[in-house]
Amino acid sequence: MHIAIFVENRNGVDLAGKIMQAEGAGEHTFSVITADLEGNVARWIRDEAAVRLGGIPARNLFNEGEALDDGAFYEELSLRVVAFVEEKGVDRVVLFNDQSQRGKRVTQALNPRLPVVLVQDGHLDFHYKEQRAGQRDQNWYYGSSAPAAICVWGPATYNHINFRSSQVSTQVHITGALGHSDDAALLQAARSGIHRPPTSDDSRLRFIVLDQPLGDQRKLSVREHRLHLKEICEALTAYGDVDVKPHPSSLPQHLKWLETLPDVTVQSAEALLDAAALQSYDLAVTYFSTTYLQTLRAGVPLVLVNPLPLNIVFPTIHHPLLRSVGSAGELTDVVSRLKSTGKFLANTHGEPIEHYLTFSEDVAEQILRVVENAELPAPVSTVASGAEEASRGESGGAAQLTLAERAFLAVQKRADRPKSLAVLGAGFSYVTGVAVPVLTYTQSLLAESPVDVRYFDIAAFTRPDDLAAALGGAEVIMVNSLALFWRSPIGNATVQALIDSGRNVALYAHETEYVFNWEANRVPERHQEMLNILPKLKVLCVSKAQADMFRQLGVVDPIVVYNTVPRDSHRKIASRTPSASPRIVMVGTVQDRKGVDLFSRVAEKAHSLGLPWRFSWIGWKTPRVGEKSLLSDRVEWMGALSRDRVREELAASDVFFLSSVDDPMPLSVVEAVQHRLRVATFDRVGSREVLQGVPGYRSFAEYTPEAALEALREVLSDEVSEAGYQEVEELFDIPAFTTRMTTALGLQMGGSTVGTAGVGTVAEEAGDSEDGTEEESPFAAALVQQVRFLTEDFVEHFKAGRDEDALRVGAEILRRRQPADVVIGMAEIRARRGEKAAALSLLAALACVGGTRSWAWSEIARVAGLLGPEGRAVYRMARREALRIKLANRAARSGARR
Repeated sequence: MHIAIFVENRNGVDLAGKIMQAEGAGEHTFSVITADLEGNVARWIRDEAAVRLGGIPARNLFNEGEALDDGAFYEELSLRVVAFVEEKGVDRVVLFNDQSQRGKRVTQALNPRLPVVLVQDGHLDFHYKEQRAGQRDQNWYYGSSAPAAICVWGPATYNHINFRSSQVSTQVHITGALGHSDDAALLQAARSGIHRPPTSDDSRLRFIVLDQPLGDQRKLSVREHRLHLKEICEALTAYGDVDVKPHPSSLPQHLKWLETLPDVTVQSAEALLDAAALQSYDLAVTYFSTTYLQTLRAGVPLVLVNPLPLNIVFPTIHHPLLRSVGSAGELTDVVSRLKSTGKFLANTHGEPIEHYLTFSEDVAEQILRVVENAELPAPVSTVASGAEEASRGESGGAAQLTLAERAFLAVQKRADRPKSLAVLGAGFSYVTGVAVPVLTYTQSLLAESPVDVRYFDIAAFTRPDDLAAALGGAEVIMVNSLALFWRSPIGNATVQALIDSGRNVALYAHETEYVFNWEANRVPERHQEMLNILPKLKVLCVSKAQADMFRQLGVVDPIVVYNTVPRDSHRKIASRTPSASPRIVMVGTVQDRKGVDLFSRVAEKAHSLGLPWRFSWIGWKTPRVGEKSLLSDRVEWMGALSRDRVREELAASDVFFLSSVDDPMPLSVVEAVQHRLRVATFDRVGSREVLQGVPGYRSFAEYTPEAALEALREVLSDEVSEAGYQEVEELFDIPAFTTRMTTALGLQMGGSTVGTAGVGTVAEEAGDSEDGTEEESPFAAALVQQVRFLTEDFVEHFKAGRDEDALRVGAEILRRRQPADVVIGMAEIRARRGEKAAALSLLAALACVGGTRSWAWSEIARVAGLLGPEGRAVYRMARREALRIKLANRAARSGARR
């Protein structure tokens, strides 16, 4: 097969090289082509090709300096690319952008002639503050040229393309991103909860501003772009040294203007900033850019600024190294905190990176398979409706529908199912197992249906009213884990308020009796409040035993949905025959609930019996290890490992010994099953429900070292049942879990599976509104910070004498509440500036907030003294009131002593 790859820049050459190096690529012939009149781009591409394409040249369809204007050039491009594919006998064409000027001409010319495959090469899923009628940003139309197939990075882009139009004939495949999804370093960074402190040795930080061509691309006016960029640089130069890196496509006029910025260093627009180059900076700043992948690799925090006039918004991603702000002022707050404490204030809400980037080790191979199997799409007019598509037999012909079937499909099409889901929890991280199923589920959900998903970390809020307002647009709210009720002071009140207001609230529970009893002793009042709320919720459970427990707590009809795990790219199968010295492994945090004492005592007992067994424990040690719990030297304590390493260790073991005394449905057992590893657990663990009777699994009824050791003996003599393990694996597979969870929540179901674009009813419901404009998301583009953080920012600015920043932050705080220290600080600033009316208004507010406290009246008197004659009356009244309260308090204390 002859495959031609059309490239427009050096990055395209790099992507082409990765495809050409995929396993199986040697069976095909490749050509790399470009189109450039001026010659600079063609020369860059030729130079890159010489390095990356293994001797295959990059051919320019034009000669440098040909006398063609723009119109003639694009017309000639259409003719020449057709002539090239016909002359060379090209079977497939790959390109990376069908919405650029050149990409449009290539797809228009070739789509009717041969299969064209579009491969995503950048972050495309941007949000908009306002959905306007008329032309949208170029990225919104990505993939709309109707190529034979599209390979996208993740479910967010898949979802956008799949449901942008009700007339879809293109197959969309989630393959991941070349050079990103298959990068182990990026995967580790994406799932890491670690932020390194600033690296600068001196008192000044190092900043890099990654500029975007907002004015050149008319996303902002040139004046607005320059104004906001200047504000960003001024905000940063107060705290450190600033480098500005222009975008490679910046026009000469903009580059010349950048040189006029004071106190900044402007880098070359052509310089490539990879992770290694970024590591020397303490903070990076940009607007919206795929650069966030490089900053993650470098471990450098990134702030994404979205000025008010800029309509396009980078989605809020929940990660410790990413922060979205709306102004240079908010950027100042983040930088000030980083400078004073060394801590980066990251987003405390948002979506996981996996919504936009699916991780896989064989991205190039997947793309090559799509290219090999691509076929010319059917004309749009012949695309079947949802009902016709559902009724096709294996022969591909349309079967005749009965009247009853047509009536049902008509009702199904009009069914009003929720299309927005808010996931509320006490943290979302792949580090702990509690968040893994819901993160995996929503990633799959986005790839199959038009449901808008947002994550809300309750730690970002201090009042139930603020959180309820943020959740205002969500049709379904899912509380992930009972931890929210126990650990947050507003958890119970928030969920109760949502229920009282008639909201659709579901709980996805992961805990059972051991955790219940532990938390009941730790926070008895919150635990009791939670028990009062449980019967009012729809409860989703991970096991039947857990559902029985909730029934005893008053839940009327708990639903068992089980759980799921991410699809890791490699699943090496464990040895079918145990080794001469069997290795027994446990995966989980080192704590009493996980059975660290039992695991250790089994290891000691096996050693005393002369058994050649090796014991290993993978997981980080927690403080929840009792003084009497044994940590045996016969166990290899391996600490926390990456997911890939865990997979490797499982495959290199003989038995997975889950020593937990109580675990509703452990994900580690599911992963062990995927590796066909023998498994032994306690009877009360949820895994017994699905594995009991399957050869390769044994459980022990008594929680003793003797019983556990006997179960290990027995399971080592078992032959793992492939059929039994396969059935369990299918139960926990992502598509099956997604269907169960979506049905239980009553959300909009998709009509297709990952890899094939859906057509018909779902797409029609998720498309444009009746007036022709796209429906707006029910969620805000960004959420404000927790008030506590804002108060700390105010104090920092006030002490440093940054009055404008202090007033700005203070006004935001007063919009929601009126803490006395912020009010008095703002009043003092106004008084020093001679703004007497504003100062008196703030003092009046302080009197209302803290009128019974002598400190408040003393502060009112102090600030009133700065106002001259206008404040004299307030000064006298406040002094008298402060003295009265002090005397009253003193008398009350004396009476109490008597």
